[in-house]
Amino acid sequence: MTAAVTRVLDAAKALASTITAAGDRIEDERELPRELVDQFLDAGLFHLDVPSSYGGVEVDPMEASRVVEEVSAADGSAGWCVMLAMQAGLFGGFIPPDVAAEVLGNRGVFCGTARPIGRAVPVEGGYRISGRWPFASGSSHGTHFTGEALLYEGGSETPAKNEDGTDRVIPFFVPREQVTIFDTWDTVGLRGTASHDFAITDTFVPDSHVFDFSKPQHEWALFRCGALVFMNHGAHALGLGRAGLAAAREVLTTKRGWGGVPLHEVGRVQEIFAVATARYEAAHTYYYATGEALWTDVLESGGEGDPVLRAKARLAANHALTESLAVVDMLHRVCATTAIQRSNALDRVFRDIHAAAAHVMVGPLVYEAAGRVLLGQPADFPLF
Repeated sequence: MTAAVTRVLDAAKALASTITAAGDRIEDERELPRELVDQFLDAGLFHLDVPSSYGGVEVDPMEASRVVEEVSAADGSAGWCVMLAMQAGLFGGFIPPDVAAEVLGNRGVFCGTARPIGRAVPVEGGYRISGRWPFASGSSHGTHFTGEALLYEGGSETPAKNEDGTDRVIPFFVPREQVTIFDTWDTVGLRGTASHDFAITDTFVPDSHVFDFSKPQHEWALFRCGALVFMNHGAHALGLGRAGLAAAREVLTTKRGWGGVPLHEVGRVQEIFAVATARYEAAHTYYYATGEALWTDVLESGGEGDPVLRAKARLAANHALTESLAVVDMLHRVCATTAIQRSNALDRVFRDIHAAAAHVMVGPLVYEAAGRVLLGQPADFPLF
């Protein structure tokens, strides 16, 4: 573990109590408090996968997962914002180095969404882009917004095509002052992620602010394997699963059940807690072992990683979410009426992990794609 990794992981652990203490405010205000954002920036938590030459931490991706897990165990919304900043920060490896260094080296934070639902028209030096995009997690503190638009050329009303017949997509970013943010994120779980809609209208986007994901602009190996970054949905889930186990243990070792019997003396409760622990720790081990195997392969091969290992990494992330969700549900059930009180930590963990499970990057489509690869077929899904 490098000094940079140790520093940022220690910082995340040191901030845990502060993050947890801010939980009610994060929920009520539906965003991270500015002072917490500043602490995250100071600690490097929003720049885990930003190269050191751009002013970032440049953390080994699986060590970055441990940071995401740590913050998520303290608060699901805070962990989600760290995870999404890492995913969006990956884009910095695909724009000109001077632009990336200027944006990210000045405490810039990317946020946005990867949906080709905008409209891009080529003009001299770049594009004019319009559209509205949902789910820009971290929109309350993001300095630059990323999106995707379909390319329309020569006044055509039909999107331009690639050689394989697919639509030509233009990924891009724009500074915060050019976007309009719509307050749309009012949810049961992950309330503090500020995952609002944003829009731009006929905005000029220079070529230097457009991503070409086939041409990394930085030599760091991570930019060859996006699957390692998007694994972190699993790390976020593991943080919530860990928090769920801790909250449940507190209830089960202090509460008395029917007839005044301490819950920790009830055989049914003991069995459920044991099974939950085993399922969680098995998923945790599989997640990190699989991710580390892929990262080692990427480093040693000099390529993007073995396709089967990439599929297993995405599979491990989905499995981490599936098992952590099941564990939290088991614990929520056994803790009964205590778990449904907002004053109990398990209530928020339960709501947050169910909200996290709705994301497409840990949904059924990922299992299907992983299964296709394992059966010798193309993934037909992004970032595999």
